[in-house]
Amino acid sequence: MQNFRRLIDFYIQSSLHVGLAVVSLVYVTVFSNDLSKHIVYPSCVFFGTILSYNFLKYFEVFRSKNFHSNTYYRILGVSFLAGIGFLFCFFWLQRSVQIHILISGLFVLLYPFLRKYGWLKLFLVSFVVTYVTVYIPYQTIKWLPLDFYADLLQRFLILTSLLIPFEIMDSKTDANALNTLPQLFGITQAKLFGILLVIPFMVLEFLKHSPSYLSLIIGMVTVLFIHFTTLYRNKYFTSFWVESVPIFWLILLILFQ
Repeated sequence: MQNFRRLIDFYIQSSLHVGLAVVSLVYVTVFSNDLSKHIVYPSCVFFGTILSYNFLKYFEVFRSKNFHSNTYYRILGVSFLAGIGFLFCFFWLQRSVQIHILISGLFVLLYPFLRKYGWLKLFLVSFVVTYVTVYIPYQTIKWLPLDFYADLLQRFLILTSLLIPFEIMDSKTDANALNTLPQLFGITQAKLFGILLVIPFMVLEFLKHSPSYLSLIIGMVTVLFIHFTTLYRNKYFTSFWVESVPIFWLILLILFQ
């Protein structure tokens, strides 16, 4: 059991889980709208997410070269392999898609500078993931339908809502100067904000040509996670279960649509 726990911890710490979550959102967009199912772009997103998240989380540790835990060496190894995988997939993509990926990378590089603006950081993360998982996949078609604009707004809303539990949990250790939403308005108001965003997320689904009731399920699951978020939840509540919502969404889509 202890070995299994260590495996799960490494799976989370090395950003493999968040990589799987983000690539699941790509496939949600692709399967829901019958877009190109070529595996190269989702693979590029998977490897790029791992590389980006590990860069942001462990940059100071790796730069100092003052890490003695084997876990950090393994994470560095995973990051190196992810970098190779990302470059391999990147050079197989069309030039226009490569440019969009580079643009998203520039936004990622802005994150450390905007982190002191906690409320802005929240929206930056939602924007970048929306850009990667909705905007870029839609560039494979010539004429953008109304569903494209609904998907863009929906994805931004649901991602912002899903980040609220992280904001609340992190408020235990975040410096007050960060001015995150829970710090500025309190935990109750931050929860209310996240829950209110779910309402337009669900309403927008019925503006689409072929609405899916699965979005209602995802909206309700998100509300439940926000409602049950407290400062005293263990680390797996957000880092595993909340981050599993996109994976759950994709599984539902494969099974029922």
